[in-house]
Amino acid sequence: MRALHSLALLLLAALVASLLMLSAALAHAGLVAADPVDGSVLPAAPSTLTLTFTEPVSPLLFTLVSSDGERRDLTGARSENLNILLPLPPELPRGTHLVSWRVTSADGHPIAGALAFSIGEVGTRPTLIAGTDPLLAGSIWLARAMLYALLFLGVGTTLFGRLVAPLPPTLDRLSQLFCAAGLLLAPLTLGLQGLDALDSGFARLFSAAPWAAALSTSYAATVAAALVAFLASLLSRLSPEGRSGIMLALLATIAAALAPMLSGHAGTAPPTWLSKPAVFVHIAGLLFWVGALLPLGWLLQAGDAPALVALQRFSRLIPLAIVPVILSGLVLALLQLGPPGPAWQSTYVALLLTKLALLLPLFGLAVWNRAALTRPTLAGIDTARRRLRRSIGIELLLVLLVFAVVAGWRFTPPPRVIAELAAQPARTHVHTAAAMADITVTPGRAGASTLSVWLSDAEFGPLEPKSLRVALFNAGLGVERLTRPATLDADGFWRVPLTLPAGGAWSIELDLRIDDFTLLKLSGEIELAP
Repeated sequence: MRALHSLALLLLAALVASLLMLSAALAHAGLVAADPVDGSVLPAAPSTLTLTFTEPVSPLLFTLVSSDGERRDLTGARSENLNILLPLPPELPRGTHLVSWRVTSADGHPIAGALAFSIGEVGTRPTLIAGTDPLLAGSIWLARAMLYALLFLGVGTTLFGRLVAPLPPTLDRLSQLFCAAGLLLAPLTLGLQGLDALDSGFARLFSAAPWAAALSTSYAATVAAALVAFLASLLSRLSPEGRSGIMLALLATIAAALAPMLSGHAGTAPPTWLSKPAVFVHIAGLLFWVGALLPLGWLLQAGDAPALVALQRFSRLIPLAIVPVILSGLVLALLQLGPPGPAWQSTYVALLLTKLALLLPLFGLAVWNRAALTRPTLAGIDTARRRLRRSIGIELLLVLLVFAVVAGWRFTPPPRVIAELAAQPARTHVHTAAAMADITVTPGRAGASTLSVWLSDAEFGPLEPKSLRVALFNAGLGVERLTRPATLDADGFWRVPLTLPAGGAWSIELDLRIDDFTLLKLSGEIELAP
């Protein structure tokens, strides 16, 4: 027994360590600015590339493709507040260069992108083959969904066996099998996280780099908590009737509820003082509910006295779990969605609606089971018992489908992040042999905005035309040319207020009246969010 106490303390220490692994995690980040700006033309090679994000991120992988086609990995990137500072090689040649970057946000998800800049003159934009490997993405999705299922079926059934009724021997062995499988699967999900972080193929799974990259993300804390949950659940069997076994089962439940809180969109949504407890309460309630489905269905097969006692206890306790699950779920949905707007037209919301479509019949069955079938089953009516058992089986199937949907959120940012990124400026650079312009639209989305222009000549010197007219049009949307005069402000920027009806790729034309006889024209394209 003393050895079991020692193991419990070790697991508790491991759980605390997983919490300490997590810094002040925020949420899913997005790129809002870069210096040099994508598409800019510079008079000399920059010494540093600065990427600015909505929230702090950690550097993962950076690749430079030079104008001569040479490709090399860049090192030495460091985080500084909201910025990533990347030293660039000295003496970059003239022409266009491409930097591919990959970072990880506080929720543990990789973020990637690329930007190009030119030195002295614009050349052919280098290409870099990139993109998510569908096989890797599918493996990550499947592994996450299976890990959720093993947590709820393994740890949840253990909790049922301690709080409601002892598990039958065969079911207890099956629960142990779930936990053992979870001990194997959780580290694999960490390795897949590392492959995704470095944009690597499966061949690198057994090398050190993906694992080191994964351990630097917040998902490592999630895996650590999941391992504690599975192991504590297994060890609770060593003291089936004692207090140590109960404490280990509760520790397993706490660790399982903490695991999703330590990474992912939901647990890192601001304000975290609200989102983190909401995730914990949500998962803890679901662990009790979902963890009871398999044991109840198993026990009701016989319908003997122990089964009826278990059903009665569960029916008495389940409202204490369902109500917090619903309330915390509403809180999390509101935090993730943000204010209504175009960002709601996203894959995340489509997955949320799919989840709700599964939850409605799931909650309906739960209410029907308790209101219409539990009392007749306790009264010994065999028909009600069989119907209740079938209904529980359907509940379990719906829960597994929910896990599959929730695992898909790994690949899409929530609307609150999409809306925040859409509020950031959109930028582009246009130039000719005689002049160049840096153009910014703030915010970079459809609706009311301000377009600002910084002008310079071909040698990067000041350019001061007598007037500037800006024209925008979008042939794909059938939007005719919108022409507006710009006003020169004291800071040297030309500005014009705009109201654009839609996002997408907008063509821009600038008419620079240099003098009574000289008119310079610049044209380009800028991408706006919806």
